[in-house]
Amino acid sequence: MKRLLPFLVFAALAPVSAQVLPGAPGTGAPPAATTTTSNNNYNMVPGSASDRQTDTQTALGNMPMADPGSENVSFNGKLWNVTNNRLMRSRFETYLTTPEASGPEDQAYRDIMAQIMELLSPNHKQAPDPVTKVQLRGPEVMKAFALLPEASTAKIDGGLCNALANAVWDVWTSQKRVHERKLANEEMMKRRKQLEWNAELGMNSAPLGKTGSAPVKSTQSSNQQNQGQNNSATVGRTSGYIKGIAEIEARTKLNETAMGLSEITSKTQFQAMIIQMFLQRRFEHAVIACRFYPNLFRDGESILQLDKNSDVQKILSSSFGVPPTVSMIDGLSLEAMRSVDESLVSFENLVARRDLDSAGNRLLEAYGIGEYLPRVRRLPMTEKARVLDFVRKKNKLLSFLEMKDYASAETVVMELRSASEDFEYAKPLAAIQTAKTMSNLHVNNANAAMGSKDAKTVEAEMKAAAEIWPTNPRVTQLSEHMMQSTDMKSQALMEFDRLLSQRNYRQIFENQAPFIAAVADDLTRKQQLEKVLKDMGKLELILGGARELSSSSPPAAWEKVEKESKNYPDDPVLSKLRADLGVKASEFVTAIENARLQEEKQQIGSSLAWYLKARRMHPMSEMAREGIKRMVDTIKNGGQPPPTSLDTPAPTSALNN
Repeated sequence: MKRLLPFLVFAALAPVSAQVLPGAPGTGAPPAATTTTSNNNYNMVPGSASDRQTDTQTALGNMPMADPGSENVSFNGKLWNVTNNRLMRSRFETYLTTPEASGPEDQAYRDIMAQIMELLSPNHKQAPDPVTKVQLRGPEVMKAFALLPEASTAKIDGGLCNALANAVWDVWTSQKRVHERKLANEEMMKRRKQLEWNAELGMNSAPLGKTGSAPVKSTQSSNQQNQGQNNSATVGRTSGYIKGIAEIEARTKLNETAMGLSEITSKTQFQAMIIQMFLQRRFEHAVIACRFYPNLFRDGESILQLDKNSDVQKILSSSFGVPPTVSMIDGLSLEAMRSVDESLVSFENLVARRDLDSAGNRLLEAYGIGEYLPRVRRLPMTEKARVLDFVRKKNKLLSFLEMKDYASAETVVMELRSASEDFEYAKPLAAIQTAKTMSNLHVNNANAAMGSKDAKTVEAEMKAAAEIWPTNPRVTQLSEHMMQSTDMKSQALMEFDRLLSQRNYRQIFENQAPFIAAVADDLTRKQQLEKVLKDMGKLELILGGARELSSSSPPAAWEKVEKESKNYPDDPVLSKLRADLGVKASEFVTAIENARLQEEKQQIGSSLAWYLKARRMHPMSEMAREGIKRMVDTIKNGGQPPPTSLDTPAPTSALNN
């Protein structure tokens, strides 16, 4: 059972590719060598070799393999920690903040489920016989079946009882069809016996001889003639009987085949329902389905019809060493329910002792196994709230460790240590201190390399220190000290490279004096700076001209700036001026944008109309003229756009034609 518990939790969190119906192709792959790498974030030293190996994949295929010792599940070549993953933590926190299900509706649902299980129990006491007054024991299937639709109306049921009732009804319908086919076969066998009797009489019967004397020669001739006539009559009489017997035989075999397939299909479908409810951790429904099973199929065959290559078959067979049966699912479900009850009793005792860490783990285990069981849903909110804050801080600690914020992680560790008597603070604290020590060691090496002016070593050590502990204050202090201790030339070169990589040409242009002096001896940077200054000088001339045009012709100024915005998309001055001019010439801008939009949609007429409207507002607009020219060329080409793009200006002579 312990091997199956992590698998049950994993079945609720990840899609398991198990195929339970016979004939479906198995997707499981043979497991390769298993890994012993632990997925415990507390034991992991950030930045170390073990940290970099956490993404190592294994070739386990699609079959989940549970390791109860480390609470890990191997699936699709990756290790999943059952109790330490984002999905499980979020669902568990949702459960902790949800009020207990102790209302009258939930109580009525629990009473119905308990009544159904009691009605299906082999030791159920039936009403005494009215005649013999004998107390009978045994399941009352019809009464239990009648309660399933009522139970399915509860919100927590999710309609599963209704699905179970449909499955039971399908089995009964299939068995009714089988019974009808049996009756049909019996009637056909009776008819066959009649046809066989008639055929036998027809083969053995002969006409009566005539009385009186006759010549011998004449009698022999007459006998030969009568014998031929008798053979023809016999064949004629018996052929119809034989044909009827053959038809009855074919129909009987067909009915027998259909009965066998119907029984196998109904049994397989009902077993699939049992396995589905078991994997969904709906253990009460699984027990009810298992107890319906022997009352529906009385042949005594309870082995689950699983595909031999399916994951469920491999899990159950490898765990118990015998073929899985319906009784096994029943027993596992009951054991899971008992285990959940035991975990919750342990949880209540641990909360009373202020052992919140262990209490949270026990509650998480109980929730992961039996999320829908009544004991889990009815746990009082007051008890859950006592571990809610602790669980949130623990999740926050995992997030800080994942982001390598060790200062904040250390603070949370101390808070957890004071809140819980049993919190194992040594592991995360040791990992935090180790990471800090390694990061500070690299900072010391960087300081030593600075004294010897070894720039490459300084860069490598600083990078290593930041990778281990990105928020290390000593890394920040050393960086500031390096900036202050370097000369103005180095600072200017570093600033120039940074601005150039960010394409912040505006700031380079405005602070060009220190950069000109710094790149005087660097030919590559000098050429880059000259190009930036030349381009920005050209841009400043364009912006100055646009500002002058803005007062007299905002559309012309906007059009001029719009063309340059494609060459300098990151320039803030150009972007601001473009936005201001767009407001001033909003009607013209709207006409141009609508024309472009219609042109992209190949709405030639609408686009041409908008371009003409833009040209009326600004007769000298190049964008309007180019757009009109494209639309005219498109119309001349029979609706095909011209080879030139929207941004390629057409020759001036062509625009004037």
